[in-house]
Amino acid sequence: MKKRALTLGLASLFAASSLLAGCGSNDAAQGNAGSKGDSKSGDKVSIRILTRISGTDPKSVAFQNLLKQFMEKNPDITVVDESLNDEAAFNNKFKTAVATGSVPEIWMNYGGVAFKDYAKNIAMDLDPVLKEDKAWADAFLPLFDTWKYKDLLGTYGVPNEFYSVAIYYNKELFQKVGAEPPKTVEEFEAVADKFKAIDVVPMAMADKDNFRGGHLLTNLALKKYGFQKTEDLMGGKAKWNDPDMVSLLQTMKNWQDKGIFGKNMVTTDGNAISSMFLGGKSAMMFEGVWAISSIAASPIADKIGVIPFPGYKDKPEFKDNWFGGAGGYSVSKEVTGAKKDATIKLLKFLTSVDAFKYFLKETKGGVYPVKMDSSSAPVDPVTAEYVKAQSTAKDFKGEIEEYSPIMQLQDKVRNEVQGMFAGNPPQKTADTIQSFVDSNKK
Repeated sequence: MKKRALTLGLASLFAASSLLAGCGSNDAAQGNAGSKGDSKSGDKVSIRILTRISGTDPKSVAFQNLLKQFMEKNPDITVVDESLNDEAAFNNKFKTAVATGSVPEIWMNYGGVAFKDYAKNIAMDLDPVLKEDKAWADAFLPLFDTWKYKDLLGTYGVPNEFYSVAIYYNKELFQKVGAEPPKTVEEFEAVADKFKAIDVVPMAMADKDNFRGGHLLTNLALKKYGFQKTEDLMGGKAKWNDPDMVSLLQTMKNWQDKGIFGKNMVTTDGNAISSMFLGGKSAMMFEGVWAISSIAASPIADKIGVIPFPGYKDKPEFKDNWFGGAGGYSVSKEVTGAKKDATIKLLKFLTSVDAFKYFLKETKGGVYPVKMDSSSAPVDPVTAEYVKAQSTAKDFKGEIEEYSPIMQLQDKVRNEVQGMFAGNPPQKTADTIQSFVDSNKK
């Protein structure tokens, strides 16, 4: 998913900054003086917020409207929206903010190991705020782990969006071959043969944007071995080139060789597989929540169903593990006084149940990181299918490499998986990844 490229990109920018060691120094504090805002009671307060929610799409318009509503209710607070949709522009803007000591009061990120330096140096511990307002805190789904660390007390972000990956399927095509949506990997392989028999791609997959290969590997690992495999890999108890991991890579390669993913995976992008799926040329599509809006706007929206990624028949205890997690907001620890009060007020407003209900109403779909009843909302049929499929989930975990302190590992894994789809043997792929891990051990 694109969000991990954003997180790791920002972490790299932060690590590369010559000011990293001095983010808590007096010089940095002085450089961020404009962000502290120790204003007197009654003074106007200005808050900057930096997100990727920018544009003319329904979600962006709803976000801008929420900011307007907040300012109307709080005339003493001005919110300066610095959001940028483009990933590179967002990264560059945040890099400049970190380097100059002028971090926005609120900024969007995806936590994880790559965020740890931010938590140590520039993000506010939000535990006191969460404990003070239990009604607000208890409304969230259990997604805070991405902003928590074993050796660093506190919580350094709160969820503002929720992501996961599932399989969208064409109900009409499944009826045509007389098959039910697969619940296991074994059923998935069997139904794939039926679609190939009628010249329909079972599940078109693109890996030009190589995050999908990484997502697929993680899904297989979670369904086969649970989260324990991730922990063992990160702790050195398991290796990327052990038989377990090689077997997962071999499964992916076998599916490619059998034509399950279609042709030319490495040169095919997301738009192409979306067109194939919506055009009835592919029976399934392996994609995340971010695809809901485009599918819901298509002429075949009422023919689309959603299922969890299939589990393994001999591992039913892991079938309800999902690839997924949260993105959210962090707050600059430099804010104090009236500016801090205003910043926390805006943070709670944007992550309230009412705010997410507003997003749901205005966008007519989507999934959100809070507990709320959406049954009465005008939800599109694809969102309804997705929510239904996800209702059985017991745990959400991110991509395996997200838990590694080696920031470049995710890119390495994705690149090597892409190389496997381009022709490299699974064993060589696994050996190369493990060699990279070994050479980067601290």
